[in-house]
Amino acid sequence: MTTIFKNQSFKKVNILGFILVIVMLVIFVSVVAFNSYNQYKKDIEQLESEYLITQKNFIKNETLRAWRFIDYKYKNEKNKPREVLQAEIAEVIENMRNEGDGTGYVFIYTFDGINIADPILKQNSGKNLLDFKDLNGKRVIYELIQVSKHKDGGYVDYLWNKPTTNQPAPKISYALSYNDLGLMIGSGVYLDNINQIIREKKEEYLRKIVQYFYIVFIVILVLFMIGFSIYRYFMNLIEKDILLIQLASVDLEKIDIKEVTFKEFGVVASHINIMNETLSDLNKNLEAKVLKRTAELEKAKEYALDLVQKQDRFIKDAIHEINTPLGIIIFNIDLYNLKYEKNRYLSKIEAGAKIIHNIYNDLEYMIKKDRIEYPKQEINLSKFLHERVEFFYEIALGNQIDFQLQIEDDLLIYINEIHLQRLVDNTISNAIKYTINHQDITVKLYQDKQSAILEIINFGKDIEHPEKLFKRYYRENNARGGFGIGLNIIKEICTKNHVEVEVSSIEGIITFKYCFLKKGKNENIIT
Repeated sequence: MTTIFKNQSFKKVNILGFILVIVMLVIFVSVVAFNSYNQYKKDIEQLESEYLITQKNFIKNETLRAWRFIDYKYKNEKNKPREVLQAEIAEVIENMRNEGDGTGYVFIYTFDGINIADPILKQNSGKNLLDFKDLNGKRVIYELIQVSKHKDGGYVDYLWNKPTTNQPAPKISYALSYNDLGLMIGSGVYLDNINQIIREKKEEYLRKIVQYFYIVFIVILVLFMIGFSIYRYFMNLIEKDILLIQLASVDLEKIDIKEVTFKEFGVVASHINIMNETLSDLNKNLEAKVLKRTAELEKAKEYALDLVQKQDRFIKDAIHEINTPLGIIIFNIDLYNLKYEKNRYLSKIEAGAKIIHNIYNDLEYMIKKDRIEYPKQEINLSKFLHERVEFFYEIALGNQIDFQLQIEDDLLIYINEIHLQRLVDNTISNAIKYTINHQDITVKLYQDKQSAILEIINFGKDIEHPEKLFKRYYRENNARGGFGIGLNIIKEICTKNHVEVEVSSIEGIITFKYCFLKKGKNENIIT
């Protein structure tokens, strides 16, 4: 529970409390409504049950009344012919009925199903209705005769045409046999009246429940308003004390204890007053120290900026000074090779000079990359690769390494030439550095549907940490030398030009794969 209110404002907690009260009220009203609905269902079920019991008792009594009459008639006049006796009984029975809704009358059938007396359907007199069926297919007269032969008779439910509405209606009848005359005596009532009674009960229930909820709502509303008013009064007092403490804490002002309402907050206010006095004294001393320290930091900042500028200028000048003699060395070696045969000592010097030249190009790019634009242009990548391989040939030869070229002709791409040179030179230089002697470096260039693909493959020790490979200053093998910036430069160039780069290292086969996407996507390839 504590974690729920952690780091919450006091007002937000108030809102949560208010919502909680509303939820509890809704739950309370819902429980009341649910219980009322269950009570209503029980009342309806009880009403139906009591109504059915009452109706059953009524028709049973009517049937027994008729049975007693027949029994009296038979015992006192049993010498009369059966037909005469039945006719006299039928005449009396046909007048024992309720004129209002056609219920409560007595009907008599022989055990063979012949109608003896039916005050409603007199046209059925003398007919055999043993196989008569209601709308549900029930053989009504047959079942009444069968149940009447039980010791205490019995009840049968069925559908029967109601005289007052001339429509089929649910009906229940009680039947009892008079064996001496072979008669079934019965009486029935229609049950559709229960629907009207239930409807009236529902209306009465709704009136009561609406009145009940209205009273409950008024009571809850009044109690809620009273409780909320009391709650808000005390909350305002608490918020006032808290606001005093907050303002004093922020402005480091003294709190007037007399303005604090609650004792507990008064204790807190006293401690804050002591703390504020202490902080005020500290601030006075701190301000002087801060001003002094700020002046010192400003001087240190100016010194650092000056130092960085001098260092940057030194690096630029050093690189420039290196480039001039380096260019002279490479140029004169090329002149010597043209005039005389190649000298193996000069070849080593040339290889070393080219390595230095590659490092120089990396340093120059690092210095200039954030200050100048590198415009893109159309470059024949096939021709460019041949030129760069030729540049690194003497370096590879000095390491007893050869190149295997699998380059498709005239494949054009759209990229900055300096970016492309740094990418290719650093990859080839890295391959030469880490290739085992007497193994070849394969340079492949081909095109598929989506891109031009450049692969530079060499044989060497597997890469131990491929996830760190493109981080600046990271080197797999410190013994091999280098500054650890070449692959980082490659990664930056690939990101700027939307070139996908993949590195794989499987059983000593190291592959750097570059995908220059088609011009329609990222303007790498000209198709």
